[in-house]
Amino acid sequence: MIRPWDIIIVVLLVIGSFTPLVIFALHEKEQVAAHNSAPTTQVRTAIISHNGKKLYSIKLTGHKGSTKYRYQAPDGDYNEVEIKDNKIAIVDANCQDQVCVRRGWISKPGQTIVCLPHKLLIEIKVNHGSQTQGGMVTE
Repeated sequence: MIRPWDIIIVVLLVIGSFTPLVIFALHEKEQVAAHNSAPTTQVRTAIISHNGKKLYSIKLTGHKGSTKYRYQAPDGDYNEVEIKDNKIAIVDANCQDQVCVRRGWISKPGQTIVCLPHKLLIEIKVNHGSQTQGGMVTE
């Protein structure tokens, strides 16, 4: 037997189930509007770090030609990194598995190359409108 309060509770639960959909749709609409009004200048930067310490950064946006960087550890481990036009890759390493070399070229924001045996990380980040110069990072 259905009581009047049962119908009211079911209707409120159905309406409540659509509340997150409405909230997320409005939030996404605001983000799209903010993104469209913001300047679209994106500067992609490759950051090379070892064991969490930033070693080298280079701007990929507008990069022409080929640049090489070699990470050499005191114990003899090394990674050869090559930057060609707007992409970056580890082209040679003396680690056993060679996963970092087989990863190939990356160029999109958020992509990474990791050499676990050498604790080396290459990641591509985006700066909106700011300029980053390539070179050694000193901290």
